[in-house]
Amino acid sequence: MNRHSSSTGFSLAELSVASTLFLAMVLVVTTLAQSGSEAQDLGRRISNMTEMAQEVCDRMRLELLSSVKVFTDDTEGNANLAVIDRTNAPLPMAALKLPVLLVDGMFRSDTPGDEITGNALFFAELAWRDRFRCSNGHEYVTDVYRWIHYYLSAKDGGPRQGQRGGVDMVRWLSEPLADGLVIDAIVDAADRAEVLEHMAANTAGVGGTVRPSVQVVWNRGGDPTVQGTFRQVDPTDGSMSTQPSSRPFPWRILPADNQVTGLLSYQRGSIASNFDIVAPGVTRFAVRDDLAGFPQGFELQFIGQTSARQLLLHLVMVDMTRKGPLAWSQVQTIINCKDR
Repeated sequence: MNRHSSSTGFSLAELSVASTLFLAMVLVVTTLAQSGSEAQDLGRRISNMTEMAQEVCDRMRLELLSSVKVFTDDTEGNANLAVIDRTNAPLPMAALKLPVLLVDGMFRSDTPGDEITGNALFFAELAWRDRFRCSNGHEYVTDVYRWIHYYLSAKDGGPRQGQRGGVDMVRWLSEPLADGLVIDAIVDAADRAEVLEHMAANTAGVGGTVRPSVQVVWNRGGDPTVQGTFRQVDPTDGSMSTQPSSRPFPWRILPADNQVTGLLSYQRGSIASNFDIVAPGVTRFAVRDDLAGFPQGFELQFIGQTSARQLLLHLVMVDMTRKGPLAWSQVQTIINCKDR
């Protein structure tokens, strides 16, 4: 009697084919998972850049709502910019330029020899109104201002070929400055001294409000190189002097804080540089100058009459993460501001 034995299983060829198909499937799934993870990371970084750019623009918009003077690329603007004390602040990049004011015109792209775009913002805002009642019952209201200056500074070695970003945004806020025209309008010398002594010694005003000490009187619109544009207040008697004492001489307007840091100092975000050509929008309005490093990813234009001043703000930010595709975001907006 013949017995036939049969065995079940895979041949070597079948096993090889099955293993190859399995490994191919694993590779496909792994690749898809890795691509999904990279896409998710890129989306997260783009979202972070958009949030940071919007935060910077929103801050500028809110501050410009209370602006009383915008400084542009002219004699007055550059002269006032020169008296800012940056001793304890990050150094500005070499190509720092205020925008040119175009009174009758529209926002536009620059052409060589006809350039209005800047990459630094400088204005004075109304910080508060001080209301004080003198001992004789007379009551006075004094406007108090602060200068605000946004400018670009090098970050992590600065912008260069092969480096993403490398540009920080610095917000410099000045000490409080009393309106000189309002102070000089106080006819009674004793009242004037009492008001100034109160502001310098930061005593309580009407309603019990206590404000920071105001030790400088500023004649808004005055030439900073002319004696009397800035005057220092003596907190002991309310007298004023055109010669600064216990502060830098010639006149320097000090920052509100002893140490000024960049808004992006401890973040992976950066203002885009001229080298970030992958990020669309860099140098959209300005004439590009890579040698000088202008304008980077921050462009400004001012147009309009005094009562209808407008600022065009164009900001491009990039993520400085060295791996993966470049994450970037840009914001372009028009801000209404006052220049009285």
